[in-house]
Amino acid sequence: MYGAILGDIIGSPYEFDSHNIKTKEFELFSDRSEFTDDSIMTLAVGEALMDVSRDASDEEIKEALVSSMQKYGQAYPLAGYGINFSVWLNQKDPKPYNSYGNGSAMRVSAVPWLYQEDFERMLHVARLTAEVTHNHPEGIKGAEATAAAIFMALHGQTKDQIKDYVVKHYGYNLSRTCDQIRPDYHHVESCQETVPEAMTAFLEGKDFEDVIRTAVSLGGDSDTLTAIAGSMAEAFYGVPEELKRSARAALSSDLLAVLVRFDEVIEQDKKDREADPARKAAWDNMFKPAAKTAAKPGRPAPDQLKAVGNEPIEEAIGLWKKENSKENAYKVMEAIRIRMNQGGRLLVPVAVNPGKNMRVGGNKMNMQAIRTKDGKLWQPAYTSEAQLKKTGARKISVLTFPMENLFKRMLEQKDSPDRIAASISGIVLNLQDQSMFLPLGAIEAILKANEEVKKKQAGAGRIVFAKGDITQFKADAIVNAANESLRPGGGVCGAIHAAAGPELAEACAKLGGCRTGEAVITDAYNLPHKKVIHAVGPVYHGTDEDRTLLAEAYRNSLNLARDNKLKSVVFPAISTGIFGYPKEEAAKIAFGACAQWIRENQSYGMTVIMCAYDQETFDIYQKFIPKKKN
Repeated sequence: MYGAILGDIIGSPYEFDSHNIKTKEFELFSDRSEFTDDSIMTLAVGEALMDVSRDASDEEIKEALVSSMQKYGQAYPLAGYGINFSVWLNQKDPKPYNSYGNGSAMRVSAVPWLYQEDFERMLHVARLTAEVTHNHPEGIKGAEATAAAIFMALHGQTKDQIKDYVVKHYGYNLSRTCDQIRPDYHHVESCQETVPEAMTAFLEGKDFEDVIRTAVSLGGDSDTLTAIAGSMAEAFYGVPEELKRSARAALSSDLLAVLVRFDEVIEQDKKDREADPARKAAWDNMFKPAAKTAAKPGRPAPDQLKAVGNEPIEEAIGLWKKENSKENAYKVMEAIRIRMNQGGRLLVPVAVNPGKNMRVGGNKMNMQAIRTKDGKLWQPAYTSEAQLKKTGARKISVLTFPMENLFKRMLEQKDSPDRIAASISGIVLNLQDQSMFLPLGAIEAILKANEEVKKKQAGAGRIVFAKGDITQFKADAIVNAANESLRPGGGVCGAIHAAAGPELAEACAKLGGCRTGEAVITDAYNLPHKKVIHAVGPVYHGTDEDRTLLAEAYRNSLNLARDNKLKSVVFPAISTGIFGYPKEEAAKIAFGACAQWIRENQSYGMTVIMCAYDQETFDIYQKFIPKKKN
């Protein structure tokens, strides 16, 4: 939605014929630049669609739209609405009033972003966003055409393809150039005399900023026209980060919260799609003939756990393969111990039909063992899906086991009445590639070493650095990088809510929000933790207040953990995602705040796990590991 918001803000000083400038040479931001009704209604529509499910009924969607639009319209009553819309905003039972105004097109930009995987569904929802007020055919057409252009741009269609589609399906005249439009164009608020002009500015623009300047230079209802053009330009070019910061800085806190939440949702949707080959393929082939027969993509089940974050084990095995020494073998075992203590998991092949191989609880599945040339039986296990695929097996069923549970189960098999199960010699990691055999004696040594480490650490606070999916790390409490509304978002927040289940969102809704720098606590529901601590970090502006609030988010989280008798807490890199906090600066503040808290609470024995999702953040965290003295 940045394109629409920036178009509104940048175009606002030049609205109306008396203020039109008819040139591309102007200051992007001035003391007269401000958000108007265009930004407010764009964000209102975005919030409404995030508040309902993607498959909600028409009535549910319209009800949410009316509620959100009236809420923000009444909160900003002097933002520049037309007279009919102002009346609609304050009616108890508002009805559409057959408008063909350009407002339906300027507020639609959230729709194609939220419905990226179904073109027809997206167009239908775009129509609904118009119909609650602008139910005139031209009003609906303006919203649909704008949404279609944004959707096609998101999917990599060329400007010629977008133009051809809009002309063919909506009949707009896009044959004129901006130089032909500019001299006689004047302030007009209809869709039919705004949307074609905005599209022409988009089609002629060379980059995001050039589209904005071109749209403003046409004159007319410049804030709305530029909001429409900007929404298309964002999808086609993206928006420079500097301009995004300007947009965020210009918004009030409640509107900014909607934008931040929207960014989180879009970011999480993208990650989910990238992780699902079927969804990714359908998205990539959206406008190719094959897409018409492709199966409708589905979202992976929240409880589908995977083996992730085991790269340190694979790297240690690789080193051991190059140089088979006791020292390198110890490094492998230590890497396994550390990942086990962090809640690491392994993929274990299973047989669907019951047999005599190590029955798994009450499930009708059994682990599969392999026999080496010396006659010994070994249980295969894999550190990642990539390693599993290297077996070449086309069809293979697996269970994802926590390492500690699997290791203990292996030792228990020694006394099993099942002759085959009792004969298992140990585990072989990554068979067919980086094979490493772990006899039962080695497994027992790893478990004993871990218990000794735990004893040494008991009663002493510590900070541990880790990499991987935060929802899979063992800890009493997991910290959610929350927003002030405590609603599910994207990134870490989305992952935690997905893993916890819908009850978490319901619990958060009852808390009434949380201020920046503070934290609140809920149950963890389906997560393997006792509690979820929701900490709200600051949106980055580069101020001293940002640093103070970020440190407070960590300290208040630890205070909550202590007050609830929780001994271990796993933190994400708060505020470094969509909130824009530079990772290195945020890591320094986080480490300083946690280290100070531990010093002040030495007798408590808190374990702080600072979890990095990506390698860049993990590398930054490594800088805080104390160097060993020679």
